[in-house]
Amino acid sequence: MVEHAPANRRGLFGSFTNMASGLATLAATAAAAMVTSAFAPADLAAFGWRIPFVVGGILGIVGLVMRARSDETPEFEAGALVDQKSAAARMMDLLREHPKALLQAAALSAPAVAYYTWATFLPTYAKLTTGRDLSSTLAGNVIGLALLVVIVPVCGALSDRLGRRKIFPIIGAIGMIVLFYPMLLLLNQPGFGVYVLVSASGWVVLGIWQAVYPTIQAELFPAAVRVSGIGFAHQIVIAVFGGTAPLLAAAFVGAGQPMYVAVYMIAIVTLCLIVYFTLPETGSRAGRATVALSDSEVLEGEHLLLSTSSAADEAKRSR
Repeated sequence: MVEHAPANRRGLFGSFTNMASGLATLAATAAAAMVTSAFAPADLAAFGWRIPFVVGGILGIVGLVMRARSDETPEFEAGALVDQKSAAARMMDLLREHPKALLQAAALSAPAVAYYTWATFLPTYAKLTTGRDLSSTLAGNVIGLALLVVIVPVCGALSDRLGRRKIFPIIGAIGMIVLFYPMLLLLNQPGFGVYVLVSASGWVVLGIWQAVYPTIQAELFPAAVRVSGIGFAHQIVIAVFGGTAPLLAAAFVGAGQPMYVAVYMIAIVTLCLIVYFTLPETGSRAGRATVALSDSEVLEGEHLLLSTSSAADEAKRSR
């Protein structure tokens, strides 16, 4: 998305990836809320839970076909004309030349521990700690997620005008650190409105963080190692912190220490915040020729493409 975007709209286009992720989480949560409300517990356990998975599997196949038919970006194709290295050689270049960018990209992804806790465990957390009805907490999460879907592209567009590093990841992280503990404490108060307030508050600060991190990650790496750099950092962090977040949260609740859930999230986000202060400002109202702050291979490749196109046009005219 970022590589296809106009130079002055990279923040907006990059935010579409997490807006789509938010929409997917919203759809999954809504589906869980519907089947939980529609089926008796016995029927839900017997077959009802399978319905959302069947629908999701079909949509996954559609998405796979669409991705398989998509074109490479012009920036990648330009860089590939110059960089003829093997995948293994590019990976070695990534590890050798971009260790700081890898750490920064990992820190940008690590608050996923809070995202997955809020998305998948918060309704269960509220049920286990305060006895709330699961169907109502899922419905409350739908409202919060709808707010996230609106906030992400708005903040993405604003990052193209105001800059990225100084506002969005830093403010989003500070918001998580400040709000998570008192918000989970607030769940001890009764009422559906209280749950919606807690859910929505979390999704607001998560949305501010989510809006810009895909764009910043893309801008940290040159095109030759961009996919490897983002994928390596993001997927390891998602697996280690995001995938285990609901499991750890359940363990804390089971051990009688539910507020450790907030402490764990705050600790991870605090470490990320420290790294955010090392990020370069990658936003530019004027727009750069390349996604990365510096990418000589892409510029050279684009020059070769232009020269080849001009030579072909000259040859046609001379006939």
